[in-house]
Amino acid sequence: MTRINGRALGLWSLRIDAIYCVLLGGAVAVASAQIARTIAQPAWLLALAGSVVVVWAGLVMVMVAKLRLRIALRLVMGVNIVAALLVAACSMTAGSMLAAFIVVAIAIDILLFAVSQALALRTLPAPEAVAG
Repeated sequence: MTRINGRALGLWSLRIDAIYCVLLGGAVAVASAQIARTIAQPAWLLALAGSVVVVWAGLVMVMVAKLRLRIALRLVMGVNIVAALLVAACSMTAGSMLAAFIVVAIAIDILLFAVSQALALRTLPAPEAVAG
């Protein structure tokens, strides 16, 4: 059985998460008026949320480049958990069962990124002890 490479998994998870955020955030921002008719949220709020998600994607890539992987994974995982809960809460305002299902599916996608980041953290080698 092959052991999971935590570093590779963590980097892939963060990069794919950023790509997902650009695509999803951009789509929500562009289609905010149409989405607002399906879930009872103001179009301006959806456009703002989509734009923030796109900016977040850029911040994730900066974290990948500038921070220790363990710190970046923890930060992004925490934000993903909060985002999944917020998106899931939006499903309660959906006008139809299908719309609610789609919103919950997106929340599950976001939560799965958090799971992959947790798995990467768990499989990273222990940090080196600092000699003092």
